[in-house]
Amino acid sequence: MTPPSTDRSTRAPVVSGAAALLLGAGFVAVSVAYNRGSLVPPLDDVYIHLQYARQLGDGEPLRYQPGAEITTGASSLLWMVLLGAAHAVGFDGRWLLAVAVAGGVVGVALAAAFTSAAATRLGGRAAGWWAGLLTALCGPLLWGGASGMEVGLLAALVTGTLLSYLRERPRFRWTPVVAALLALTRPEGFLVAAAFTAAMAWTLLRSCPGTPPGELSWLRWQRGFPSGRAAARGLLVAAPVVVFAAQLLLFRVLTGTSQANGVLAKSWLHTGFLHQPLEIADHVQRNVAALLASLAGLSGQDVLAPLALVAVLGVAALAARRERTLAVALGGGLVLVVAAVATLTTAMWQDLRYLQPFLPLLLLLVVLGAGLVPHRVARGGLLAVVLLFTVAATPAWALRLGQQASAMREGPVSVAQWIAGNVPPGDVVAVNDVGAAAWFGGHRTVDLVGLTTNGMAAPSLNGPGTLYEALRALPPDDRPQWFAVFDRWGGVPVADLGRAGLLGTEPVITFGLAGPARPISASAPQTCQIDRSCDRVSIWRADWFTADSAQAPDAPVPGRIVDHLNVGDTADEAAHGWTTDPPVLGVQPDSVLDRSVVAPGRLVADSGRHVVGGETFTLGGTVPGRPVTLTGRIGAGPARPGERTRVVAVDVDGRPAGEWTLPDAQPWAQASFTVPGELVTGDRVTVTTRPVAPLLAPYPDYRSYGWWASR
Repeated sequence: MTPPSTDRSTRAPVVSGAAALLLGAGFVAVSVAYNRGSLVPPLDDVYIHLQYARQLGDGEPLRYQPGAEITTGASSLLWMVLLGAAHAVGFDGRWLLAVAVAGGVVGVALAAAFTSAAATRLGGRAAGWWAGLLTALCGPLLWGGASGMEVGLLAALVTGTLLSYLRERPRFRWTPVVAALLALTRPEGFLVAAAFTAAMAWTLLRSCPGTPPGELSWLRWQRGFPSGRAAARGLLVAAPVVVFAAQLLLFRVLTGTSQANGVLAKSWLHTGFLHQPLEIADHVQRNVAALLASLAGLSGQDVLAPLALVAVLGVAALAARRERTLAVALGGGLVLVVAAVATLTTAMWQDLRYLQPFLPLLLLLVVLGAGLVPHRVARGGLLAVVLLFTVAATPAWALRLGQQASAMREGPVSVAQWIAGNVPPGDVVAVNDVGAAAWFGGHRTVDLVGLTTNGMAAPSLNGPGTLYEALRALPPDDRPQWFAVFDRWGGVPVADLGRAGLLGTEPVITFGLAGPARPISASAPQTCQIDRSCDRVSIWRADWFTADSAQAPDAPVPGRIVDHLNVGDTADEAAHGWTTDPPVLGVQPDSVLDRSVVAPGRLVADSGRHVVGGETFTLGGTVPGRPVTLTGRIGAGPARPGERTRVVAVDVDGRPAGEWTLPDAQPWAQASFTVPGELVTGDRVTVTTRPVAPLLAPYPDYRSYGWWASR
C-alpha cells in the first residue's frame, strides 16, 4: 500500500472552510431578508428537533411534550442531544433555532475543510483545492446546513471519519469514535460508519506486526499485538456498530419497537396493508433511478453538475492507487446510503435532504475520477465545467432557501401562532405538520402522520378510515378537539376525515400562501402545482358526535349478537384475523370512511375497506351444529350488464356455503347470510368471501364496513 501524502503546507482546507462559512452566512442572510429580519427554517421538521431538544433540556428526553409518552420522532439522536444541551445552558426560543442554524453552517464549513484535506492526502494539492472549493460552493449542501437540520453535522462527521481514517491508519484511535458519533446522527450515517468499521478491521488484520503478506487470522493478529491490546483495539473498532445497536435496543425497551417513527411513517417497507416484496422492490428501484438521475445532473434538479458521473471513476482511481480498501468502503457506503434512502416514500422530497450530507464524498470522488484523465489541460477543463455548473446553481439554492422559509412563515408558523392565541388552554390539536404547531402553539398535539404520536403511522398509511379508528380509540381526554390540516396533500388524506363529520361543517379559518406557489419538491403532486390546495391549511373544530355510532347494526339482526368485527380498525382486524385475498397482486384494501342516516334521527359514521376479490375473517361465539347468521354492513354499486361484481361465493372453514348477492347501496346497506348448522363445527367460524369463478374477472368489488355474528 502506498503511504498517503503527508504534505500539509497547502492552505486549501482553511480557504475551503472559510469560503463555506461565508457562503453559509450569506444563505442565512438571504433567508432573513425574505422574512423581514426574522430567522425561519425552510422545513417544519426543524421545529420537531427543537421541540425534542427543549424537552431534553428540561429533563424529559424523548418526550415531545411535557408528560407525553416516549416517542422516537427525532430523526437524529445526536443532533437532538446537542440542541438539548444548548437549551439546558440557556438557549431557548429563536436563540435555540439560531444555534441549530449556526451549527449547521459550521458543520458544512468543517465538511469542506475535511474534504479538502482528505483529497490532498489522496490526490495531491490540486485535488485538495478542487474538492474543497466544489464542496464549499455546493448549493444543496449549503441549503441543508442553513436549514437548521442535522445536515451540517452529518456532513462534518462523514468527512471527518474519512480524514481520520486516512490520518490514523493502521492504528485507529479516534476514527472509531468519530464513526460512532456518525452512526448516532442518522441511520444513513450508520451505513457509512459500518463501511469504515469493516475497512478499519481489514486494515488492522493486514497490518499487524509479524504477519506475512496475505496471511489473515485472529491468532496472527493476536501474535502481532499483546492480547489485551488486541482485544481493546478490536472492541474500539466495533464501537460504531455497538452504539447503533444500543440505540436500537434503547428504542425497543422504551417504545416496544426498534424502528424509529420516521421509518414507520415514511418507508415503503411499512406502507399499506399488503406488502408484496416485488412491488416494494419496484418502488425502491424507481427511487434509485430518480436519485441517481438527480445526482448525475440529468433530472432537472440542480443537485450536482451533469459531469458528476465522473464520481464512478473516482472509485476506480482509488483502486488503481492501491487504495482498494478505501475504494470499497466509500463506494459500498454510498451505494448502501442510496439504497436505504430509496426505500423511503419521501426519498425525493425536500431537495434531497437525505443525500445532502454525503455530497462531499461524491465531489471528492469526482475530483479523483478526473485525475484519470491523462492530459493536464483536459483534466482542468473537465473540473472547470463542474465548477461552472456548481457556481451557476448556488445562488438559486439561496433563493430557494429564502422562499421556502417565507412559505413556512406564512403556513405552519402562522397556523401555530393562531392556535396559541385562539385555542382554549388544555384543548388537544391534531395536525399533520407537528413541528411549528407544538413549538409555538403551547397545546398538546396529536401527530396524524405518526412521527411524535406512537401508533398513528400505520393507520394513517392505510387511509382515512383506519386513521379515524385510531383517533376514536384514544381516551376521551386525549381526543383532539381541533384539527389543523392541509386541504389536500400528497401524503396522508387527513382532509377525508370530514367524510365522517369529524371536521364539522365549515373550517374556523383557512390559511393560504400569498406568495408564488412553492411545491415541497419537484415530485410534489401535480394538483398542488395547479390549484395550490397543498398551500392551504384549514383549522376545524372537531365534532365527535358520531364517534361510537357504528358499533351497533343499523337494524335488528336475527337472534343474539355474539361477536362483531369492525373493519377498518386495525386492532380489531388483527383480533379477528381479517385479511383480503385480491386476485390481482398490488390491489391494496385501502380504508374508507363514510356516514349515513340509517334511521330517522340516527346518523352513523363508520370506517371500512375497499375489497376487490374477497376477504377472510374469524368470528367467535358460535355453537357447533347450530346455524349462525352473518350480518354485514356493505357498500356495493350496481352491477353493469353481464357482470356479477356484487355476487360472492361464501366459504365457512374452507367448505362452500353458497353464493350471496351483495346489496346495491351507497354508501352501504345491511344484509345477512345464514350459515347452515352442519357447517358450524366449533366455537368460532372462519368466513371467506371470494369470486364465484376464481381468478376470472369480473371480480367482486365492494366496501366492507363491519360484520356481526348472531345465533
